Amino acid sequence: FFSSFPGICIRIKDIIVMARGNMRDKAREANLKKQASVNGGRQDNLTPAQRAEKDKAAMLAKKAAKDAQKAAGGGSSNAVDPEKEALKQKALEKKRIEADKKMGDKK
Repeated sequence: FFSSFPGICIRIKDIIVMARGNMRDKAREANLKKQASVNGGRQDNLTPAQRAEKDKAAMLAKKAAKDAQKAAGGGSSNAVDPEKEALKQKALEKKRIEADKKMGDKK
């Protein structure tokens, strides 16, 4: 049947070859996306040791800046707000009183 229509056979072959090439390209793109998600999308091309060294330097710089801020009297983000602390203490006391009432009701 196809021998009488050689043009159709060639076209079908071309379509199949194109489809396979397209699938290969799609698989390659999907694999690249997967690899990007595995390494967190980093494009820095550093080895793990180089990345660790870079991170260590950044953390030391951040710590030095925070220490300088403390020394300058800027305070820290860990400072306790007296108003918030008072509200926490009131809430805890209220919970203790309610718990005591429940225990008294059970006896």
